[in-house]
Amino acid sequence: MKSGPRPSSLLMKIPTMSHDPSHKLLVLRPDQAAHFEGHALRIDIHDPDHVLGSVAKLGLIRPGRVPSSLTRTVLINNKGCGRFYGWTPVGMSNIILEVASHSKPEGRRPSVAVHRVGLSRAAFFNTVDAPWAMLQACRLLVAKNMRGFQYRFARLYDGLNAPAYDVWTSVVEQGDISIPPRDAAALPAVMVSIVGAKTLVEETRRSLAQQSYGNIGEIDAPSAMSAAAGKTQNIFWMRLSAGMRLHERAVEKLIEPLLADPNVAAAYSDEDHMDARGRRRNPFFKPAWNPPLAKTGWLAPDGAIFRLSALEGNFDLEQNDAGQLLIEASKSGRIAHVPRVLLHRRQPRPSVAASPIIRRRNQTKVSVVIPTRDRADLLHTCLEGLFRRTRYDDLDVIVIDNESREPETLSLFSHYEERSLINRIKLGGTFNFARACNLGVENARHELILLLNNDVEPMEPGWLDQLVAELDDEYIGIAGAMLFFPDGFVQHAGVTLGSGSVARHSFQFRKPGTGEDFGLLEQRQEMSAVTAACLLTRRSLWEAVGGMDEEHLAVAFNDVDYCLKVREIGKGIMWTPHARLYHRESVSRGKDDTPEKLARFAAEEAYMHQRWGDILANDPFYNPNLSLVVGDHSLDVQPRDLSPRFGSLAGRR
Repeated sequence: MKSGPRPSSLLMKIPTMSHDPSHKLLVLRPDQAAHFEGHALRIDIHDPDHVLGSVAKLGLIRPGRVPSSLTRTVLINNKGCGRFYGWTPVGMSNIILEVASHSKPEGRRPSVAVHRVGLSRAAFFNTVDAPWAMLQACRLLVAKNMRGFQYRFARLYDGLNAPAYDVWTSVVEQGDISIPPRDAAALPAVMVSIVGAKTLVEETRRSLAQQSYGNIGEIDAPSAMSAAAGKTQNIFWMRLSAGMRLHERAVEKLIEPLLADPNVAAAYSDEDHMDARGRRRNPFFKPAWNPPLAKTGWLAPDGAIFRLSALEGNFDLEQNDAGQLLIEASKSGRIAHVPRVLLHRRQPRPSVAASPIIRRRNQTKVSVVIPTRDRADLLHTCLEGLFRRTRYDDLDVIVIDNESREPETLSLFSHYEERSLINRIKLGGTFNFARACNLGVENARHELILLLNNDVEPMEPGWLDQLVAELDDEYIGIAGAMLFFPDGFVQHAGVTLGSGSVARHSFQFRKPGTGEDFGLLEQRQEMSAVTAACLLTRRSLWEAVGGMDEEHLAVAFNDVDYCLKVREIGKGIMWTPHARLYHRESVSRGKDDTPEKLARFAAEEAYMHQRWGDILANDPFYNPNLSLVVGDHSLDVQPRDLSPRFGSLAGRR
């Protein structure tokens, strides 16, 4: 973060609006941008005649980077006023205002005021908006984790853009185009079972009567079980607890993916809480189909629609919870997630237990690949953690030595080599993590391969057993661990695609038990990617996808790329909180702060967008209503893509 003089401002009038729907209007010129680059920013938009519509888009331009423009959205209220808060990227050349195709060309010109905000003022805004989160950020400062504090502080400032939920719902639903209802006779029947307190049944029935979908009937659960036994193809079923209410378009939206694809067995949606006066609050935005989260109840997919033929006739449709129903349906077809708030609960979601520890079926025989260069202190701690503080059946430890020269490191190598504990392989040239990993896997003795950074050490003996247990499931191709900084803050709890341009670690710099993780730090779950700082995979799978890309991704994002290649061929990635290790995060490699390293990083970033652009923008395990700028489940101004989503790229059920 850069400190500077007192906050300064620029007031600009937008030029006359153009009929060109792709017109982009300059807010900040290149000669002005240097004054704002790397600072907290506030932009006030005044649009008295609503020329821009209800949502304005700003582009923060970064020449020579991919993407070259970072899009930020701003809500414009009914008075024509909008305010954007954000931390500007390094290398920003200018800011533009993007005019959407539905914007009106007539009317008075909007005005834009750009302000640079000092750190004390930004801290005040953060504290007023999110006092508990700001307190957690300050605990990083107390722990002398300056990098973590700066990261949290900047993300909290970005989070000032998050709209109030009632404002957000009005904007999103106002922009949702209604589909004219079809003839009810042409629609397949959706049968609904209402279970629970009889005093609340009428409340749910009234909600059903208001549905846009025209062919809805009521059926008790035992009769639905009989219908399921008959395997009738064109009957769809929903179970609702008495008192639950549905958005008026819920059935219409939920049944769409089932009608579009006969291989879809069920669909569920997001939800919120609605009180007796009809006020909506506490939205719950869910990931795409994630079986471990369904098993523990965290996913809570009540109000799902099922293809009745996908459920076994002897499966109890009344007593089994919603997660168990979806798990049963997933045996017959794919499970769709409709990322819209279509279910309104009367009561809060039930509490959820942490994921249980799973037992391995196979022996823990693992080849461990550790790239390293000098830093004997780190490597010694890592190796001692493997040999003395890890339970295993057989370890094949391969140390890839990238031109270590320090006497202490060479002595350490000799110590372990003389005892036949490590296989040291020399690798010359500029540091290339992908090449080091590929070389290590080529020389591995075991089918199970663990990639491990030299600055990682275990917190408990059973961590490797837990990773091996995850790969007992043939569908799972990669398992990742829970990593902590030495001060106890989270370093890695999985990876969110699209966050921070390419990807970011989920819940980084959070402290477990502080209520900031929505209970996810206690849950095993499928992910789109995990870090190679501690990643277990199979050698056969590594060879099938060509390992890591050492040509285009020498240092950054090679692990994300590998994970996406594995998912592309139909294998899953599991993250577990039961494998816990400390990670000092690239201590021995250093920072990407030289011109050469920054240029290399930009090239790797560009390659990832060229190779995986659409997928990076739509992580199935991160809801599209949530912000990729702020991350960690903060509400975004505008959803990215509300199409039905599936948890597997290759269509795993």
